[in-house]
Amino acid sequence: MTYQSWASLAILVVSAVLFLTRWIRLEIVALSIPVALYFSGAVPSSNDALSGVGNHAVIAIASVFILSAGIQESGVAALLSRLVQRISGASEGKKLALICTIVAGLSAFMSNVATVAVLLPVVVSLARRTKTSPSRLLMPMGFAAILGGNLTLIGTSSNLLVSDYYMRATGQGLDMFEFGKVGLPICVAGLIFLFTIGRRILPKVEGKNLTSGTMLPEQLIEEYGLVSNIARMRVGRSSDLIGQNLADAGLGRDYRLALIAVSRRSGLSDNWFMPGPDFRFRLGDDLYLEGPEMEVWRLAEDTHSRMGLPGERHVEKVLDHGFALAEVSIPPRSKMIKKTLREVDFRGSFSLSVLSIWRDGKPVEKNLADLVLKSGDALLLAGPLAPVRKLESSEDLVLLAKPADARNFGKAPLAIGCLAVALLPPLFGFAPLAMSALAGAVLMMVSGCVPIERAGRFIEWRVLAMIVGTIPLGLALELHGIVDFVAHGLVGVAPFLGVAGVLSGLYLLSAGISITSSNAAAAVILSPVAAHAAAATGMELSNALLAVAFGCSCAFVVPFAHQCNLMVAAPGGYRPQDFFRVGIGMSVVVATVAIGLLSWV
Repeated sequence: MTYQSWASLAILVVSAVLFLTRWIRLEIVALSIPVALYFSGAVPSSNDALSGVGNHAVIAIASVFILSAGIQESGVAALLSRLVQRISGASEGKKLALICTIVAGLSAFMSNVATVAVLLPVVVSLARRTKTSPSRLLMPMGFAAILGGNLTLIGTSSNLLVSDYYMRATGQGLDMFEFGKVGLPICVAGLIFLFTIGRRILPKVEGKNLTSGTMLPEQLIEEYGLVSNIARMRVGRSSDLIGQNLADAGLGRDYRLALIAVSRRSGLSDNWFMPGPDFRFRLGDDLYLEGPEMEVWRLAEDTHSRMGLPGERHVEKVLDHGFALAEVSIPPRSKMIKKTLREVDFRGSFSLSVLSIWRDGKPVEKNLADLVLKSGDALLLAGPLAPVRKLESSEDLVLLAKPADARNFGKAPLAIGCLAVALLPPLFGFAPLAMSALAGAVLMMVSGCVPIERAGRFIEWRVLAMIVGTIPLGLALELHGIVDFVAHGLVGVAPFLGVAGVLSGLYLLSAGISITSSNAAAAVILSPVAAHAAAATGMELSNALLAVAFGCSCAFVVPFAHQCNLMVAAPGGYRPQDFFRVGIGMSVVVATVAIGLLSWV
């Protein structure tokens, strides 16, 4: 072996140790690999060392994070979580089965990383709504996505890579559903394990949220006791409110009511907005008011308007159209201390309504507009999402509970259309996933489904760093003959192990390299090894390559074994030993089914 070969192996071993021990952050280790490869001479040029930067997988995954943000911001994620909740009820087992089945099916036709990215906010939202620990759902979701990637050619990048090698070796690629002949039994066996033994050993991490400091708006409403205090009132033909402005109506002064939102018919759709100081009521306006029920009745009678019954459905309707709730506190140095909301013109300054004020362990019942504010007062605010987010930089208010699960169903059709732009072209062979996903991500931002200035916050940079760093490592190992060395050793023991033994070796090697580098690197490195072994033992080349593909995908035992594991690790609050405890059983089940069927087929 040459100096470059030893250097490549040394970098692989050191990186694997650092990945396993986490003495240094994963992204730092990953991005240091190309640097080490270049300056050690293990790769001949900087283009090779940086080959991961322009890789299609990096572009596709970065775009998919933007797509998933659009699905979340538009409310599609909240809607899906609500539907799953209604179908599954309170049963954790039903939720688990429904989530894993849906995820596995989607992963067959889109990137498993894309599936997890899109459905991650759905599952976290569902966990919050049903008061279930996210750790009971997220790891199974990630494992189900990996299993579903085994069903079709486009399910995962390693499948595409081994098919590309088969194309170069035989002149034709593997069929779309060639992987499913073995992948479907693997998926079924893996899901059965998750629903039975795996479920029993899943950790239960209490109080873990996707983002620290977030709270569902329904939780805030419940804590402040306002569920029954939000009502809808329509401005009819005989209403005295027609033509009046907000100040003249005296909602806060005379009736102790806060106007949260207004829905006004505009063409074929409803226009939802937060009324400003110059707002004037029109015929047909639907007003969503917060306050005592008797006060709403009194306002309706005095102004000859029509009132609907208060209830939680009005909360959902307001929140489903781009409005958010947030809880803030007044710090000791705030300029608002010893002033009233009317004096500071709170609605005009912040474009938000104050629904309630919490003081001395209970909500204040008196007229909020004329209450003198004190340090430590907690305010429950409502309004459009953009002004709520601006509170993070306010010097006069401290954001206690950030808006979570925000949605605007008005943009849901646009978000679904952008997702279709990303996923349908590669499914029908019109364009590669990287290009269509990038187009979908751009449309998400242009259409406003994802705020352009916040797009970078939605990207999981650690996942991208892992891919950028490990792809050139696979190139170096292949370039310096290590692939040939491994193939020679594997074929040398073939007479003693038989076909099943060789397939086991390919599977385990693929899983091992996938754990220490990436599944793409493992597929590139071991495809020629599989071809050499197949030629020497007389087995079908497709079976040898499928063993490599399944080994690359089915690495469950450590968080960084697969991008799906990385994506659910933090939101689920998992420790490395949690993945090992559940993943070791899953690995044994999947490996047994895969090797058994490939040896028999």
